[in-house]
Amino acid sequence: MKTSKKVSPTIGGVSELKIPAWLVWVQCLAFIVLYSVWILPEVVGFRNTALAIGAVIGLYVVYQNRGLLLHKRALPIWLILSLFAWASFHLFFIGQDFHLQWYEYVRIWRYAAIGFIFALGLGLSLSQSKGKKYWHAIYLGMCIPTAIYLVKFFLTSYGEGFGFAIPASLQIYQSSAPFYVPKSDYIPFCLPALAIALGEIKHILQSKEGALKINFLKMTAYFLVIAATLFLFYAQSMKNGFLYALLCALVFATLILFENSHHSLKRRMLLAGAGIVIAISIMYIHIQQNAPWKALIADAKIAVQLDKYDEWKYNERKGLPKNEFGQQVFGTNYQRIAWGIAGAKLSLENPLGYGLIEDSFAKLAKQKWPDSVDLSHTHSGWLDLALAIGLPGLALILGTLLVLMKQSGNVAYPWSDFVFWSLLSILFLWVTTESAQTVTFAALIFWLGMCAGLTQYPVDQPDSLVEPLA
Repeated sequence: MKTSKKVSPTIGGVSELKIPAWLVWVQCLAFIVLYSVWILPEVVGFRNTALAIGAVIGLYVVYQNRGLLLHKRALPIWLILSLFAWASFHLFFIGQDFHLQWYEYVRIWRYAAIGFIFALGLGLSLSQSKGKKYWHAIYLGMCIPTAIYLVKFFLTSYGEGFGFAIPASLQIYQSSAPFYVPKSDYIPFCLPALAIALGEIKHILQSKEGALKINFLKMTAYFLVIAATLFLFYAQSMKNGFLYALLCALVFATLILFENSHHSLKRRMLLAGAGIVIAISIMYIHIQQNAPWKALIADAKIAVQLDKYDEWKYNERKGLPKNEFGQQVFGTNYQRIAWGIAGAKLSLENPLGYGLIEDSFAKLAKQKWPDSVDLSHTHSGWLDLALAIGLPGLALILGTLLVLMKQSGNVAYPWSDFVFWSLLSILFLWVTTESAQTVTFAALIFWLGMCAGLTQYPVDQPDSLVEPLA
């Protein structure tokens, strides 16, 4: 009598081995640890340990799924690998300061490469699972940076009043200090959780399934995440954060209104209108409490005149000009707009970039305007990347992001919404957020790698390749 052999599912003609569930949980735990402490100072041991564990497991998972690399869905993976190849080519043949670029190469690019391996392996493992058992763990990890901030805010503001001795590591600082976290780091690490919460609320509103009470509790939890993130942006006076939260809300309302749904047009219009009204109301309140918003147009009229008003070159060393109303411009308005325009001009004049993820704007500005001092970033992450790795490098990153957003439509829920909304928020926040620096650049590559892994198994894949827990 012949005995039949159990054949594993195949992708791209290659037999795939199942990933043990316990190993996926280790990957999830490593992600939670990494994401929780990534922007915190003085915790390099936790961060590097999590990265190392995740990368080692990631190598194993990627090897087991190596057949996927020959499929057309693997295009984002190849684009990211091409980015690393471009960075290497740029270092040896294009860069304008080999010494500094080499230092960044072995620091930032190696860091990003390790994170990419970790993320790709994690995404591949998660994409092969069904249900939301791993999703909850990943989303919990994404919410921890906001939760840590809320704890710090409470202890800093009210701890001493309750008689607590607050350690330095649990306090919030407004300027450089051993445990200071730049507010520009909060947006890249907190906005994606807000955007995904919007995606989950949209899914609940459009779903026919689930008890009303359970759905209400889920929506309440996601609204709390949104409220906590907006509070962080408010407490840190982050105009960018509020702006991108509003843009995400507008996308949310648009999808509610125009996506296919079993709900009537009247109900969809009501839901979309409610979302827009709430988002605009919150933004209006923020604008009323933030003077720079009110002077934005007047300050912008001065900022666009780079030659006539050149104070932007000296980073307030020569003071700030006055706008048409005779009021001194706000530095956050005038300088960032002027730096953006100057950076755009430099990018067109140097389409292959200078070579440094950090401070390419300062180097190129010094070449064009020798009297400039104390410049650093343009405060536009995408523009800083164009100045660093050139328009080809920027095209590889943006191309990867857009392809992944498109591929998310063919991925099973909940990872379809996870990919789309997280990358949408990243696409927004890098427009005017100072993100071209070590941690945030590595996080960008991490997100691209993770989402690339998540999109490799489409909804028509018949069986899970992750072993269930016994």
